[in-house]
Amino acid sequence: MAINSDIQQALEKIGSVTMTTLDKDTMHSRIISICGIDEEGIYFLTMHVKPFYRQLKENPQVSLCGIYPSSRKTGKNAVGQPTWDPGFTLRITGQAREILESEVKEKAAAGSGIHQYFLEDASRYPAMRFFCIHQGKGEIFDFDFEMTHRDHKVLRTRFAFGGETFSNAGARIDPDACIACGECFEVCTFKAIIPGEPHRVDGSRCDECGSCFQVCPQDAVGLSLTI
Repeated sequence: MAINSDIQQALEKIGSVTMTTLDKDTMHSRIISICGIDEEGIYFLTMHVKPFYRQLKENPQVSLCGIYPSSRKTGKNAVGQPTWDPGFTLRITGQAREILESEVKEKAAAGSGIHQYFLEDASRYPAMRFFCIHQGKGEIFDFDFEMTHRDHKVLRTRFAFGGETFSNAGARIDPDACIACGECFEVCTFKAIIPGEPHRVDGSRCDECGSCFQVCPQDAVGLSLTI
C-alpha cells in the first residue's frame, strides 16, 4: 500500500512533527518540518554535519508524532475531566532512506516539486541531505471526547505502506471465554463494545483504557496489541 490521501492530509495539517531516532540505545527527539509527501513516502531534510544525520545512517528506524489543532486543554467537563477541542493525533513508525543526488535530479527533472524544493534548498545549504520514510505503519487517532460532532469519542484508523503490516487497535474479547454478561458494555464510555454472544470490541472506537479488562468476571478481555 502507498501513502493514502488521509495520511497526506493529516501530515499537511500538522506541518511540523516530533521525530525520534536512536543513537545506539539512547532515543533523541526533535521537531522537524515535513517537506513533502507522495506515493513513495514522506520526505524531510537534515544536514550531514548533524547528529540527526549520523543517527539516520546508522539506524534508519524512525518514529514521528504530531497533533492537530492543539495539544492545549480547554477546560473541564461536567464530571471534572480535562477537555480538548476535537482534533486528531498522527503517529508513524518506519524506515527512512537517504535519497541519492541522481535520483533527486531525475525526479526533479520529471516535474516533482518535492525534489525541486530540495535542490533549491541544497543550493543555499550544500550540507543539506534528503530523506524519505519509504516504509512504515501508523495510526490517525481522531478524537471528539465531548462528542460535539458525533455520538462516540474516538475514531482510530490504522495503516501501513511500503510493504509493512499492522495490528488492529483495541482490546480483544476471547469468544470462548465470554459469557455475554454485559459488564464490559456497561462500563465502556467509548461505545466500543458490540453486544452479542459473545460480545465484541469495535477497535476503531476503543481507547484501550482498560475499563472492560478490569470488570470482566471471566478474564475474557485480552490486552491490546502494539501497532
